[in-house]
Amino acid sequence: MARATIAILGGAGNTGRRLARLLARTGDYDLRLMGRTKASVDDAAARIAAETGATLVGVRADSSDRAGLLAALSGADLVVSATSSTGDASVVASVALTLGIDYFDTHLSSAAKWRALRAIEPDVLRHGLQFVSDGGFHPGLPAAMIRHLASAVDLTHAPVYASFNVDWSRLSFGPGAAEDFVSELREMDPSVFVEKRWMRSWRNARDFDFGSPLGRRQTIAMGIEELRCLPDRLPQLTETGFYIGGFGLVIDYAVLPATMLAALLPPLRPLAVAGFFAALKRWTRREEWVVLVCDGRGVHKGKPMTVRLRVSHDDPYELTAIAAAACVREMTGGARRPGLLPQGLYVDPAVFFGHLKAMGVEIDESTELV
Repeated sequence: MARATIAILGGAGNTGRRLARLLARTGDYDLRLMGRTKASVDDAAARIAAETGATLVGVRADSSDRAGLLAALSGADLVVSATSSTGDASVVASVALTLGIDYFDTHLSSAAKWRALRAIEPDVLRHGLQFVSDGGFHPGLPAAMIRHLASAVDLTHAPVYASFNVDWSRLSFGPGAAEDFVSELREMDPSVFVEKRWMRSWRNARDFDFGSPLGRRQTIAMGIEELRCLPDRLPQLTETGFYIGGFGLVIDYAVLPATMLAALLPPLRPLAVAGFFAALKRWTRREEWVVLVCDGRGVHKGKPMTVRLRVSHDDPYELTAIAAAACVREMTGGARRPGLLPQGLYVDPAVFFGHLKAMGVEIDESTELV
């Protein structure tokens, strides 16, 4: 495989630097770590280069600055947008299209982002480029998990449940990143696919038993683009959805509602965001975990079956980076698949989960006759 040059925006951030380290370990890439502060990306590049022996450089770049990006991304083969600024995705994607390079992002599944990407989809196809969005594990994994199970069983029911916890006290976020995070929570879409139709309601909540040591937890629906596209690919599917656990009782039922209300008033928004992150650091647990379970039902050779795929790791940010690295390896290492797709629909499940397992993700699969 020819060496590819990959530029990672947000390269010194919580996801970007982990992704850079994983890609550097392969020895297959020249990496540019890009960010608004030159000193931070230089430091991240030097640390990863010393650890892995890979070639990395730090480049100052702002994901909202089109002219600056045109210069900074020149000569790259792929740009990864791993910043917290989902709103800048349209700028980064437009620059990638202009330069004729592939694009990948780890942003949440924003309706505004997808509208911007869909608007340039014909040009992406015309130029034979690969544009992959919604990378990471939420979104990113649910549709891939369902597609993996559907390769062996004709799935009719395929809900995916997730629970994760981050030690927020060890993480740092700039004011812009924190505000973007709260804005994305406010815009969350609680839609699920039930009886072959999409239903949007904040009452789309379920208890689910994640097994030891997490046990039973309440989850709420989180609509993501990769699942909206899935019923067209799996016409026998009558039910699917992504259900994710919250931050804990204090945050879910007191702090978060108050933050959402305060954030509606621009003068109060900075204070609301700062208070929300202070509460996360104060009232969430210090243990870290991430578990996703696809709890499926279907038919195989005329016999009813239950199938389950469980994916877990002890570091949510690391799982995000691992899933992103697995997708990037497919984008750069195999046959090109031009077009615009969410990660969960772009990846080859067999290849993708093989990469995840090789990078330390625990994957358990079971099938039983009903």
